[in-house]
Amino acid sequence: MATAVLGLQWGDEGKGKITHLLARSALMVVRFNGGPNAGHTVIDRGVKFGTHLLPAGVFYSGVTSVLAGGVVIDLDVMRREYEEVARHLGHGPVLLLAENAHLILPYHRILEELEGSGSRFGTTRRGISPAYCDKIAHVGVRVGDLLEPEQLRERIAWRLDLLRREWPQCEELRDLDPTNIVRGQLELAEPWMGCIVDASRVVEQALATGDEVLFEGAQGALLDVDWGTYPYVTSCSTTFAGIGTSLGIEGSSIGSRMGVTKAYQTRVGEGPFPTELTDGIGASLRERGGEFGTTTGRPRRCGWLDLVALRYAVRLNGITELALTKLDVLEGLPTVKVCCAYRVGGETTDRFPLSGDRLAECEAVYEELPGWKDSVEADTWDELPVAAGRYVALIEEATGVPVGLVSYGPSPEETLRRPL
Repeated sequence: MATAVLGLQWGDEGKGKITHLLARSALMVVRFNGGPNAGHTVIDRGVKFGTHLLPAGVFYSGVTSVLAGGVVIDLDVMRREYEEVARHLGHGPVLLLAENAHLILPYHRILEELEGSGSRFGTTRRGISPAYCDKIAHVGVRVGDLLEPEQLRERIAWRLDLLRREWPQCEELRDLDPTNIVRGQLELAEPWMGCIVDASRVVEQALATGDEVLFEGAQGALLDVDWGTYPYVTSCSTTFAGIGTSLGIEGSSIGSRMGVTKAYQTRVGEGPFPTELTDGIGASLRERGGEFGTTTGRPRRCGWLDLVALRYAVRLNGITELALTKLDVLEGLPTVKVCCAYRVGGETTDRFPLSGDRLAECEAVYEELPGWKDSVEADTWDELPVAAGRYVALIEEATGVPVGLVSYGPSPEETLRRPL
């Protein structure tokens, strides 16, 4: 059995909690995209963690965690996270690194500042975009290169020479020494030098056992580099298709595709947001939902749920089941709105545009529903407040996909599961 957990908004949907919950019964958990720009909030045995690279499987004994080829890895971030989790567990979890995953090196963070992409697009300034750019330009450094230190030093020296020619006034680039970079990377990677693998083969073998393999996505469909609100997107494939490019495995081998969406909408950084609320309701959603970035701490922009965008993300990913998170944040509102269509140039459409600029021209058309005062905390589906149940049913009707899981708090116990 294989399950993919995928974000259906602009990230921050609660995938960390959902993956952590499902990882309990997994043989393997595979992170297939992104880098330390993506933060997952996980509560394990009462302790809160903000992870950025480690898959949720690291919290369970007997589960193998894998960072696949589509991930860009900052070894310093990974080492610190790993040691924190190991202290929490009392032992080091099993972690495998794909030999074809690319590394984020010191000059990538410098480049992000020089190129100004952080301020222009609201990125996390973790060197993500420059690392992916190097990957596409065939000048990147991969995890497998750590096994050939001298060749690695020559490659980094050549890349630094090119960068210094491009940015002759940058003292930070001039001060970098290839030998020191290699030494630092090898020291950070030392615990995993025997854990560098052909991730495609390892995952394929795990799938062949028939045991549960969980694929953990980072960020969300609307940030996909090809299908998101370009140019206000991330630098990798955040949709289901990214699993194939990251691991080279058949998509048909993953029968269950769980899409995670909040009961409302949020966005961090720049970019269009048709349902954004800049009034007191938006501020209330932010405070009640704890909407501050795991990676940056930046306040998230909040708004009503966008069903146009959700239907689009469901279609892109071939979602078979929805996980609805933070339903409790809507408690107490007299009415709840959902965006059911866009109005553009005097016309109404239910099509999600493939351009951030076009989305900026869209005005949300709302449907208004009764709110609910009672808590959505429940032991069974029938115990949900009637209005909350109708809200869930509306989402199912709009997407054509059943909601199998409702989350009403950050801890694993605050989850209602409906067998489908």
